[in-house]
Amino acid sequence: MKKLLAILALAVTLSAQTARDITEFTLFKRKDPIKVGDVSLLLKDVDVNRQRYKIVIIVDDHEIEKKDMDIKVPFYVYVGNNTSPHELVVTKVADNQIVGRLISPK
Repeated sequence: MKKLLAILALAVTLSAQTARDITEFTLFKRKDPIKVGDVSLLLKDVDVNRQRYKIVIIVDDHEIEKKDMDIKVPFYVYVGNNTSPHELVVTKVADNQIVGRLISPK
């Protein structure tokens, strides 16, 4: 009985640690960044033929520029004092836009 309670307590703890908020977004090429969750995103360039993009991620007043990013490759960024990272995944590249999701810890 004690083992069962210990396993249930561990399962509840693990599920609380893996709880995430998912924010879907469509980002168009423009001059001003867009706030998505706890970060701001600015799409700089799109290469539809190679399915790559160039993006600026603004976190805690720091700009991170990522060039030649492939689709479906996650990019992790830490926001504030969180010990769990935010995960940015782009799933589609189209004419002057990208579609993806930001997965944030709760």
